Amino acid sequence: MLALIPALLLLPAVALAGVLHPPNVPELETRAEGAVSPNKTCGMVLAGANQGATCPGEVACCSQYGYCGTGDVYCLTTGGCQTRYSNTSASCYAPKSGSTISIDGTCGTTGAGKAGYKCPTTGATCCSVAGYCGNTTEHCDVNNGCQTGFGTCTGTKTPPKTGTRSSNLFDESN
Repeated sequence: MLALIPALLLLPAVALAGVLHPPNVPELETRAEGAVSPNKTCGMVLAGANQGATCPGEVACCSQYGYCGTGDVYCLTTGGCQTRYSNTSASCYAPKSGSTISIDGTCGTTGAGKAGYKCPTTGATCCSVAGYCGNTTEHCDVNNGCQTGFGTCTGTKTPPKTGTRSSNLFDESN
């Protein structure tokens, strides 16, 4: 490496720039994209370690962490599935609202719940109005806003009271 330094000093700056960063080619594009991973790591980040490998067919999805695998943790687009380094562009998929189990503790479509995840059937089974899975009264009671389509809810929705007259400060009969 040190032996190359004198030779590099002799190159004009323009030529040196072309060697280190080829013009009009982003750095990520210069990798061997498409080579099938020999060790079930993929992509350019974290476990992928700038190799640019693509996942093999039996573990088709490249996770946000650079590992090949199957199932929602690897393949959900909302979980960071890397389409570019997965086996096919169809390997990564979007969650199905109300049926895909949460991969991050969020649920429903309100509050933190943006992906429409459903809470798991054990543990934190209720989806709160704030969009988080849990098992407390704040999560589970329908009167607290439990999202019924995205988890287990308890209680009966209390209807608003009718037939009672509220005081009206602007009552014209006075």
